[in-house]
Parts: sequence; structure tokens; C-alpha cells
Amino acid sequence: MFLWGFAGSAAVEVVTVLQIFQKDPVVVPIRYQRFWFWVTRFCVGIMAGGLALAYEVDKPLLALNIGAATPLIIQTFAKGFERP
Repeated sequence: MFLWGFAGSAAVEVVTVLQIFQKDPVVVPIRYQRFWFWVTRFCVGIMAGGLALAYEVDKPLLALNIGAATPLIIQTFAKGFERP
């Protein structure tokens, strides 16, 4: 399930890149040329796989969904810890 969650997270980036390549002219954002972007993106993928495991998911499609939603889930967790 970890890999399915990771794949869901990666799928979000694949769709984003696909949208970039469907425009004319193709302008690749500078973030894709930065090493730390990819390190951070990999870490998000790790968190996505971890969340799929933490939710004790037993269906690949659900793990993919959790992986794709991981940035929103993490943002929601972070907002819960903010002081009003």
C-alpha cells in the first residue's frame, strides 16, 4: 500500500507536467530544474505512502487517492496546530 500511496502522489506531478507540455510554447518552470524541489517532492511521496499505511488502507485505489490528497491532508493537519 505504501507504493500505491507514493504513486498517487507522483501522479499529481505527472499530470502537472503533462499540462505544461500541452501548452504552446512549452515553458518548463524553473522549479523542475532545482535539486531541492525534487528532494522535497520525494519527501511528499514518502509521506503519501506513510499516510496510506497509517490509514490501514487495503485497496490500491484508495491508497492512490490518499497519495494524491497528501498535500491537502498535511496542510489541514498543520492548520489544526496553529494558534487562533
